[in-house]
This record gives sequence, C-alpha cells and structure tokens, in this order.
Amino acid sequence: MPSKLWFLRNALLYPHGVGQPARYGALARAGLSAYDVLDTLVLRRKYRADYRSEKVLIPGRRLLYVAVPKAASRSLLHFLLGQRERHEIGPAILYKKSLQALFRIRPEARGYFKFTVVRNPWSRVVSVYRQKIRSGDPFIAARLINGRKGLFANMPFDEFVAWLCSEEGADEKADSHWLSQHEILGVQGTDPVCYDFIGRLERLSDDLDILAAKIGMPLSGVGHLLYSGAAESYRTVYTERTAELIGRRYARDIELFGYRFDGAESAGGRSQWPYA
Repeated sequence: MPSKLWFLRNALLYPHGVGQPARYGALARAGLSAYDVLDTLVLRRKYRADYRSEKVLIPGRRLLYVAVPKAASRSLLHFLLGQRERHEIGPAILYKKSLQALFRIRPEARGYFKFTVVRNPWSRVVSVYRQKIRSGDPFIAARLINGRKGLFANMPFDEFVAWLCSEEGADEKADSHWLSQHEILGVQGTDPVCYDFIGRLERLSDDLDILAAKIGMPLSGVGHLLYSGAAESYRTVYTERTAELIGRRYARDIELFGYRFDGAESAGGRSQWPYA
C-alpha cells in the first residue's frame, strides 16, 4: 500500500518521530556528498514548478484531501492515512502527483468532497525558511537547495525573500514548499478545481470541527507535527521592505484567501471559498 511506504519513508528519515531532527550515519553523509558532486557536475537539474504535493483519496467516504506543504499537511496526512484502522472506512490511497494527473487516473475524484488547509503567505515563508533553508539538514539541502542558482543553506532571511521574488524563485521553477498555494490547489486556469472546504492553519482547531461535521468523521486526533512557531512570531522577522516583497510575490494567494500581513483576518468568521 502506498500509505505503508509513506510511513516507512518517514520512519527512516525521522527515527525519533516526525518533527524531530533526523540522524544520519557516515554512509548516508558520504552518499549525499557524492550526489552533490554528481548533481553539480553532471546532472545539472532544470527546476520546474512542482505540483506533486500529496493527495489522499478515501473512496469509502468520497473524500479528496490536497496537501499544501507548510499548512499542517504532515498532521493531516498522518491522520488520514491511518483511517482504515481507526474508522474502518476502507483504504486511504496516497498519490504524489499533480491534480491533473490524479484526475486522469481517478476521474471519479472530481466529484469527491475536496478539502484542504491554507496558511498566511507571510507565515508560510518564515516556516519554509526556518525548516528548510536554515535547518542545516543535508537531505534537505540535496533535495531542495543544491543546484538552485542563488539559493544556499543558512542564507539571511532578507536574501531568501529577495531570491523568492527573483526569476529563480518564481512559481515557474518553485518547489512545492514555496510554490503559491493557489497553484498547488489548481483553483485557476482553464479547468479550475472547486473545493468544498478550505480551512486555515491560523484557526485549525475550529476549522477541523467544522470539517468533521461536514464529512461525518471525527478529526480530534489531528495533531500539529513539524510546527515551527511561525504562526505567532512571523511578523517580528520581517522588515517593511521584506513584508512588501512577499506581499507582491504571493499577491494572488493573499487576494484569493483573504490574508493580511497583520493577521487580523485569523480571528474572523468561518472559512469560506468564493468559488465553491
């Protein structure tokens, strides 16, 4: 089952639990070093937008969850992929493909109850920076950083913001962790996807209660793994200039999902989606 492979991957990468620092032996570090040399001198990867964030189908409940990286995705994925044992609703099937590819394989999924969780773009950028750019993790460096022109581990935050706003950091070449959320969710274009529920990370507990009532499945066991603390403290990281730059970079997300830099919208009413 894909879910078992996914859990095995996480067990290998995070032997002390998801959200805890990984431990790598000498062999793994040597392999990474060799890969870095090969990638730099031979492979010369050409980066393009990565739409392959995880999607979970639960056919027994006709549910489709589309994960937005850095928006409680680890917590929801771990919970949903364990539903077979907890609620006996049949298998939860994991796909790591674009939505278009998923709908070609499973066209019936277009009619499923589709849901996701989004996050304030300013907060999401800080979380990406803390957990990916500043982490010092060699696997993260090999997968996300190495080979990208102008991007390097432990770069200052203001330089990372400037990079995101450059041609190299644009959506056309973006990893899913900093790809615009509306692009991941496919809510625009010639064949937009309409969601039945879009929750917000900033009020996740309340929104999960609302979602649970809609889908008829308890969600009280959803924790918050890989939490970076950025939801409360992100504003202190920005200058007026860097806040303005991120506002421009993710302007469409901010418009579509109703976010503001000061976070005032987080205390508002229930999550709504204007196109559903």
